[in-house]
Amino acid sequence: MGRYEQGSRPSSARKKGSATAARRKRRRRILAVAVCVTLSLCIWLAIYLSTPPAQVTPPPADDPPEDSNTAGSVTPPSTTDEPQRSRKPQFYTVLLVGTMDDYNTDTIMLASIDSENDIVNVISIPRDTMVDIDAKNMKINGAYGREGIEELCREVQDITDIYPDFYCVVNVASFIEIVDLFGGVEFDVPYDMYHPDADSKYTINLKKGLQTLDGKKALQMVRYRGTNQSDFGRMELQRNFLIAVAKKVLSEFSLSQVTDLVPIAYESVKTNMPIKDMLWFYQNVVAEIDFDANVHFHAMPVEATGRYNGLAYVYLDKQGVADLLNQTVNPYDMDILADDLNIIRLES
Repeated sequence: MGRYEQGSRPSSARKKGSATAARRKRRRRILAVAVCVTLSLCIWLAIYLSTPPAQVTPPPADDPPEDSNTAGSVTPPSTTDEPQRSRKPQFYTVLLVGTMDDYNTDTIMLASIDSENDIVNVISIPRDTMVDIDAKNMKINGAYGREGIEELCREVQDITDIYPDFYCVVNVASFIEIVDLFGGVEFDVPYDMYHPDADSKYTINLKKGLQTLDGKKALQMVRYRGTNQSDFGRMELQRNFLIAVAKKVLSEFSLSQVTDLVPIAYESVKTNMPIKDMLWFYQNVVAEIDFDANVHFHAMPVEATGRYNGLAYVYLDKQGVADLLNQTVNPYDMDILADDLNIIRLES
């Protein structure tokens, strides 16, 4: 008689009732899950996208020197008679670093983000700036390769009295892939650039003028060292190009590019900024800011250039640096004084 005995097979009415009850039960379960997920998401967003905390006290050096007056001192100990400084509300500092070889830092910029007023200030620090360290090469651009990003942050603090809240290290050679992802970047190359190399892939050959640079040409441009303005010209060029890239990405970014963008960012960017803070800054600053009106770039004031032990250095103007810091990136409610800065000048 088959699988069921006569009379044991469920009727169509019973089948229909059971199916209806099952559907109702599934709908209630789905609705309950949806409500839980929605509430969880709302709570998560409220917590996760809260205002980022600002760092006030820098981490100590691994091996602080016993005598803070000797070369090598980068984080002077605080004293009880010093006035206590408070932070400006929703004001953050970020160290932006660009490197080609993951050792020397060709681009060093200290930026501030005033998220209440949507104003960003960026100060370029010359790579050949002399810093007070116990090393043969006393240039700030060697700090990252010597002892890592925290050492570079401490050396920036040494000459600015500001330990950055966040840092972002960009490997320019990898980051340049973003240019190709967005179909190139229109840029006005300021002068002819030509530098032959035995390995053709390192040959630089660009003509002056407005043009669309693909990744290969963009990399040639940021590597070029033949400008008669030396490092100051290169800093300005790299700065202007990064602005052009940022504008391109922000104006043309779409969700469809995320899968291609994430691997590039993962390979080319190192940062201590949590993802939740990135989202907060994007939502509250980047998405609203007027790049042309509210992003301001400055060069660190220089007193002179010279040589010491056979190496070329840039010597900062101590009072000029203090004045610029107070006008732009100082995150405190008190002025930074020239005497707070450990800026030195050694010549031979």
